[in-house]
Amino acid sequence: MPDKKNLFLPCALLAVTLITGCSSPGDGESGKGGVDSVAESRGDAQGGVKKSRAADDSDSGRPQIRLDTTQIEEIRMYQGYLRCLKDRGVSIPSKGNKMPEADPGTLWFPGIDVAKERPEAEKACLGKKPLQPPELDPKKNSDYMDDYSKWIECDNRRGLKVNPLPDGGGWNYRAGVTQPRNADQIDKECMIEAFGGE
Repeated sequence: MPDKKNLFLPCALLAVTLITGCSSPGDGESGKGGVDSVAESRGDAQGGVKKSRAADDSDSGRPQIRLDTTQIEEIRMYQGYLRCLKDRGVSIPSKGNKMPEADPGTLWFPGIDVAKERPEAEKACLGKKPLQPPELDPKKNSDYMDDYSKWIECDNRRGLKVNPLPDGGGWNYRAGVTQPRNADQIDKECMIEAFGGE
């Protein structure tokens, strides 16, 4: 996904802050983040959720991002959480030109780590913050590192040249390589293939 300087595991991987989902090179802030809307992931499009444990009580009622959630769906899922943060004084920008296909008035992600810099707002709004796909959580997916390796292999095989991070926490674009125009699409498809495969 991308973090603010590098591409980090897109689409929700361990996004503890407000960075969600993949972004294309130069996006700066990711909005996909990954994307969420369903109350609970059923893994329908992925053949079931692998080895996931039941969500704990603090997660009940939160929107659930799935592997196949689109970027625009994810941004819509985050609106309640972002509105809650804004109501508590966190500076939340509007979408601007970051995603022209988003609805008018769409809120964007703050340029801060809310959990660290505004923990009281994060705590108050946590029940509205979408959950990342359980397949992308090493605590819930016992095959996480194997799936992660398959993801990186798929990206590279399909022309998206990336270097994995040693802890499985994301990846960076390979230096000096021209990346394909459809890099986000390749990465999303590879993520679904690797983590959602049977």
